[in-house]
Amino acid sequence: MKTRVAIMGYGNLGRGVELALRNSPDMEFVAVFSRRDPAKVSIKTTGVPVISVNDIDAYQDKVD
Repeated sequence: MKTRVAIMGYGNLGRGVELALRNSPDMEFVAVFSRRDPAKVSIKTTGVPVISVNDIDAYQDKVD
């Protein structure tokens, strides 16, 4: 079973974590939470959603 990881914030540290996750086969990158407008946040990993921190509670309901 993989450890599911979400990043809170996507500045220099968040980008570094995203790139490190690519080299960690035992971890699954599931989301980025940002205070910025999610439509304006461009991450390097395709298929991973960027979600407003205001929507964290709604996202929590989707987690198994």
